[in-house]
Amino acid sequence: MIIAQEEAAKAFLLYLISEEIVPLTAAVRRAINDHACKHLVGMIMDYMIMHWEEIEELNAIINRDFELGNNLPNDVGSALEILRYEKIGRWTVNNWVWAEDPAYDREALKLADGKRDRRKQDALYVRIGADGQLASTPAVITQTEVATELERASRYINFAEALTTAEERHGFNKDRFEKVMAALKLLFKPNEGAASVAP
Repeated sequence: MIIAQEEAAKAFLLYLISEEIVPLTAAVRRAINDHACKHLVGMIMDYMIMHWEEIEELNAIINRDFELGNNLPNDVGSALEILRYEKIGRWTVNNWVWAEDPAYDREALKLADGKRDRRKQDALYVRIGADGQLASTPAVITQTEVATELERASRYINFAEALTTAEERHGFNKDRFEKVMAALKLLFKPNEGAASVAP
């Protein structure tokens, strides 16, 4: 399930390359194969897909978008900036530091640090602790977790398929999509200094 999500995120990155929004560099090729990068891309995709269960959730989403105007939520802006600067940027030039540490969203930082990838590993492998004892087995993954990840994988795949079809795009919010595309163009603009997209 999470592997399918990663492959859908990879498809989105390849779409960005084909649309010349993101350049195909060695660092970007590395990001395509990096699990943490693909989970950050997944966070960005979740935002564009705009999934909800109850009408109250939809109303809250609409109100939040109205409040933010042209800005992105902090988690999405952080995911974009971490992907661009902390991952791809550092793989390109690794001898720079921020004047002040960015105030990245905590969940985006966890993804960048491999939280989801470790959970994926827990679902696939038996883990042995430092003392040689059994530390974890795939049995720790709950049925609820499996169902949630299957739903997410389905949404990601529908999103990736919608990018490649000529018909009207369904499966994601057009306004949010355009905001993310504008942010990506700004972040990956050639020969530009650091740009911020988080509010």
